Formats: sequence, structure tokens, C-alpha cells
Amino acid sequence: MALREHLIDGGRWFLGLSPKEVAFNRPSSGRLSITAIIPAYNEEVSIASTIRSLQAQTYRLDEIIVVDDCSTDRTGDIARSLGAAVYRTPKNRGTKAQAQNLALAFVKTDLFVTVDADTIVAPDAVEKTIRYFNDPKTLIVSGFVVPQKIQTLWERGRFIEYLYGLTIIKPAQNHNRMVLVASGCFSVFRTKETLEEFGHFNERTMAEDLDLTWEATGKGYHVYFAPEAKCYPVDPPTFGIYVKQLSRWYRGFLQNIAVRKFYKFGSWRLQLLIYVYVVWFLIGPMMLPVMLLWAGYGVVSAIGWMMALQMITMGVPALWRAYRLGMFSTALASLPATLVTQYVSFGVYLYSIWKEWILRDKLHSWDKGH
Repeated sequence: MALREHLIDGGRWFLGLSPKEVAFNRPSSGRLSITAIIPAYNEEVSIASTIRSLQAQTYRLDEIIVVDDCSTDRTGDIARSLGAAVYRTPKNRGTKAQAQNLALAFVKTDLFVTVDADTIVAPDAVEKTIRYFNDPKTLIVSGFVVPQKIQTLWERGRFIEYLYGLTIIKPAQNHNRMVLVASGCFSVFRTKETLEEFGHFNERTMAEDLDLTWEATGKGYHVYFAPEAKCYPVDPPTFGIYVKQLSRWYRGFLQNIAVRKFYKFGSWRLQLLIYVYVVWFLIGPMMLPVMLLWAGYGVVSAIGWMMALQMITMGVPALWRAYRLGMFSTALASLPATLVTQYVSFGVYLYSIWKEWILRDKLHSWDKGH
């Protein structure tokens, strides 16, 4: 799309509308077969619910593969009893990418979907992603994320972050075909092109979903966000688990920049977007308080204005989306949690920069935290 067209049509993403030039509703050439891949390590509590949600899809899955990454519980036995094909690794592989790669050798279908072992997929979620593959350049489609449980401060903060990001930020990226990441908890891939172009999920970082998304965009493929395709993961209920997840996300993000030597992204637009986020994550949470203090407001007034503006800027789109989901009261009660989680996230981001880029102490193993 030309720059002039971007400027003229740039407001469409505010309404969550798809790019005009992509005719998602044109008929497909035929049914696309699909396999589900579930990497799992000690997930006996949740694996059955995940498998059953996939078996209940309105778009029938051809096969469900569970990679039992050397679990010490009954994960593999439960998955097998429900009819899933189970492949057990000889030893724990340490990262989700390595577990998923083991399954790829057994995928023979047109598409495959990766689902975390603690994620429940809405009955029509897979069906809602299929029309995006009518665009022949589509490689990945990810869905809308809603936490399964919204009880603790950390779950509430994450809920609002999802609502805001998937209502404002993700549609903006979608409109410009610059989706930053296809969520690892639920994303659908075109098999042949994925294997031919990339061979596997790259194991060089702790964020294989981010890595493949950037590689796909850099090679001219399209990555889409399907807001109508919903999934429900288990999000961190405690401070410790929340921090470990954020650390894995941020350090994986920084690792993906570093492995590209800070400039080899294949697309200048993608590179620009990434560095906008690098800077925004770094200065965004502190920008408003500093500006207010510099303007002569007292500390108490600055904090008050910061809290009010945050409630408005995040709250309005989050509450609108929550209303559409029938979760307005839950979102309203959850808004104050972001006043804590935002600054915890900021601290973890600074720590991640210190570890990954300053000390060059790279995170190598997956630590879910529970």
C-alpha cells in the first residue's frame, strides 16, 4: 500500500477494520486440513480441557499431537486416553520451540495450530482464522486472548492489558500488516511454506513465536490478528509467576533484536515499529510523571493526574471491548490493577535490558514458574 493510501485510510484501524485490499470473504479453493500441536510439560491439571476444546471445534481438526516434554506427571497418559497422538521427548528440551519442532516432522496437513497446554480454545476459534488464509500470502493468524481466571491483582492487570492491546494496538498493526507477534498460546500456520522457508521454530531465542513472526514479515508473508478467534489461557496468578513470564517475554524480545545484529530485519517498516516499542517501553511509563513535575505540579498532583489519564486512555477502549465481551463489570473492577502491573512491567523491562544487553547473560531455559 502506498504512503498516500496509508495516510488516507489510516483511521480504519480505530474501528478494527481489515485493510480494504484484502478480500477475506472470497471463497476458498477447498477445505484446508489442519493439525493441532500442544507442547506440554507437567500439565496434567489442564491438558484434558485443552484437548477437549480442540476436539469440540466447529472446524474439524484432522489430528491432535501432544509433545510430552519429559513430564514427571500424568500429562502423556491423559492426552493419550483422549485420543491425541503423544510423542515423548527423551529428555526435557528446555524451550517450547524445541518441543514444537519435534512435532513438525509428523504434520502432513495444510495448516497446523499451536496451542499452549493450559489454554482453552473457543469452539469456533479455528474456523474464525480460516478465512484469512484466502490471502495466498498469509503465513500466520493469531487470535484474541482472554484470561481464564480474573481474580488476583496480576490476572486483573493482564486482563486490562489484553483488552487495551487487542482493541487498539493489534488492530493498528493488523491494518498495516505489521503484527508484531503471533501469540504462542494460539496461532495457526500454513504448513508447507513454514517448513520450506524456515524449516522449524528457531531455537536461538526464548520467544520462538516472535522470531517466526518477524522472519515471516521480513520475507514478505502476511501475519494477521483475528479478533473474533478467542482463546483462554491461564495467566499468572501471583507476583512471582507474573515476573517470570514478563522476564521471558521481554528477554525473548531483546534476544530477537540482538540475533539480527540490531538491523537485519528484512523490512525497514518492521524495524521502525520494533524500535518504536523499544523506546516506548523504556520511557513511556515515566514520561507523564516527569513532564508534570517539570511543569511545576507537586508530586501528589503529578501522581493523581497520571492515574486519572491512565484510567482514561486505557480504560475507555478496554471497557468498550469488555462490554462487547459481556465482561464490563469485571473490567471496571480490574482497571486499578494496571496502576501496579504497569510499573512492575517497567521494572522487569529495565532488568531484562540489563541482563540481556549489558551483562550479555542470555536466558536459555523455559521457566513457567508453577
